[in-house]
Amino acid sequence: MKQLIFKYFIFIFTLGVLSSCDADEFLEQKNPNLISTDNYWRNLAETQTGLNAVYQTLHKPAILNKFEEMLRSDMGYPGYGRPNPNNTEDFYLHLYNGSSLAILNKWQDSYLGIFRANQVIEALNNIKETATDEAEWTSQMAQARFFRGLFHFYLHTTFNNGSIIIRDAVPATNEDFSKALSPASDVISFVREDLEYAYANLYKNGEYPDNDLAKVTSGAAATILGTSYLYELDYSKAMVYFDDVINNHGYSLETDLTKMFTTAGEFNRESILEINFSEENTRLDLPPWDGDSGTNWINVRTAQTRSATGPAWIVNAYKTEPMDPLDSRNYYTDPNTSSVSLRSVPLRNSSMMAVVDDNETTYYLTGTTSEYGRFGGANWGFGWWKKYTNDDIVSTESQLPGGQAYSTKNVTLNRLADVLLMQAECKIKTGDVEGAIKLINQIRKRWGLVLLGRPNGDTTRTYDKEDTDAEYTADELMQRLMRVEKPLEMGVEGHNIRFLDFQRWKKSDNYGFKDRLKELSEEVYYGVDFSYTKRSNNQTVDRGNFPQLVNQLPSGTFTTVDYEYDTPYLNYDESKNGTYPIPFAEVNSNPNIN
Repeated sequence: MKQLIFKYFIFIFTLGVLSSCDADEFLEQKNPNLISTDNYWRNLAETQTGLNAVYQTLHKPAILNKFEEMLRSDMGYPGYGRPNPNNTEDFYLHLYNGSSLAILNKWQDSYLGIFRANQVIEALNNIKETATDEAEWTSQMAQARFFRGLFHFYLHTTFNNGSIIIRDAVPATNEDFSKALSPASDVISFVREDLEYAYANLYKNGEYPDNDLAKVTSGAAATILGTSYLYELDYSKAMVYFDDVINNHGYSLETDLTKMFTTAGEFNRESILEINFSEENTRLDLPPWDGDSGTNWINVRTAQTRSATGPAWIVNAYKTEPMDPLDSRNYYTDPNTSSVSLRSVPLRNSSMMAVVDDNETTYYLTGTTSEYGRFGGANWGFGWWKKYTNDDIVSTESQLPGGQAYSTKNVTLNRLADVLLMQAECKIKTGDVEGAIKLINQIRKRWGLVLLGRPNGDTTRTYDKEDTDAEYTADELMQRLMRVEKPLEMGVEGHNIRFLDFQRWKKSDNYGFKDRLKELSEEVYYGVDFSYTKRSNNQTVDRGNFPQLVNQLPSGTFTTVDYEYDTPYLNYDESKNGTYPIPFAEVNSNPNIN
């Protein structure tokens, strides 16, 4: 339980119990959990300390609920054991409700971040006339308002169809604590007011005087603003913000693939907003589970027994993407024989997901991915997400300082590729199909994939429609974006991107998450044994237990994978599962919600 916000609930509960006593006398007492502006927040150095606490709220794992959201969407299969996992998860089965701890923690921790931001905002207003550095005052206010808007936006997009509590000030009375829910339209207006202030007053990427890359920027504010309009299908307004991010803030797609989802690639040139973790600021004496240690354990939730492993559909999708034969990066020279051949899997696959087929990529330092032990069609499965693991710096996660649960790898919330794909969607919906293809192809080119559309005289790349006169229609391209481009580029990233995409597409394209689950429940894949040549000694290794996934009925022995989303499809109810409910703890303690 989160200590500070838990005390708030104790405070609220106590007020209810003592309602028959002298409430006015009780409310005259100072809340000992609040930092008083009488003895703190006297200058910009102290407000900066408070602002640091706002940033640190992002360390709370429930802000993203990464493990739960992977399972809740179509991006994760629960843990060890096939076809009956040892760990059946409520979020995979869509059995969560207002009593689920992950839902309560997300609610509490998001409001903790809002509370901290409001403390800073109040303090900055109190010292405005005496602050000696106007630019720094404005920067701090813009950062605080960015986070107040961001946390409200996360709650708005996740809970109760957008109707949540707006907290625009530090609570001081019982009425302040027990605020009613606001209509979704009022919430998003409040969010945008904060983010517009941040957008106008934050520094741009790389322009902070102290060169602190972890600080939020005007580009981050523009990204969230554009996203907010896209979620409402207001494509024209969204495009204005996305265009600004793409062209005016110094971001560009990262083409050095050693900097994609690696420690070396933290704050790379396409990063817009990251949760910053550092070994220097860790507390290994604290438990790693709630973020107060300054570490995250998403690596554990994507690499160990109780994990969200790669589902069959996305393993197959990654490994079968067509590689451009004209791109030299797609060829591999065998160190033993000097023979040159096409890579086993595409570059995007190698960066994002470990699969047994990948005998060209080093994994956990000691061998190729093919040598990794945790593949198996009757136990571990066929793919491991790499975006949050430390396979680039240790041979096992347990080698991390403090142990496997204390990861200091940054977590990227927003990056340019997602903005390009959201802008492509806007262009499709406003009639500029060719413009959308150009944006999508920027990303595909980065990964050495066959490009979309017709070559139009380009002989340096391979295009998927170069042998036909047909052009992509808007509907055809949109279907591809929903089923291929967005999930394969942005899988398991950001704030619930995949699940929230379906909430939008349900309205724009009549393609909701229930439809997606139906598709997946009908798909069939097969696990087969796998042979590879060990790079270190040129010996052939035969791996049993069906670790390789294929999508065509094989000969010989195999295991059938036709079960992954059968139960989620039967259980999912858009009216109950489309957004989180208000937590029961909030409902029970707040008389203005009952």
